[in-house]
Amino acid sequence: MNTVINPRGQLPATQQTPMASRIDSLAGKTIYILDVRWPYTHQFIEEMRNVLSERYPDTQFAIRDKAGSYGEDDPKLWAEIQEHGDAAVVAVGH
Repeated sequence: MNTVINPRGQLPATQQTPMASRIDSLAGKTIYILDVRWPYTHQFIEEMRNVLSERYPDTQFAIRDKAGSYGEDDPKLWAEIQEHGDAAVVAVGH
């Protein structure tokens, strides 16, 4: 007797986390730009901050490196953003 095994497997259920509400304006806000350290993206992130700073002079843009890979938790960074930031952009690379 032969056994047939399904190679697709079963993915575990995912837990969805709702996204944060949109802010009404960037004026006077601090926006974090998070670099997950994908190869060759740091220069892009710096240029993005420069362009955004020119377009939104009343807004502070702070670049931070995220610890670990994209999917890993970084509690220290999340605490900093919650304490000092109003929003965050996660730059995940290409």
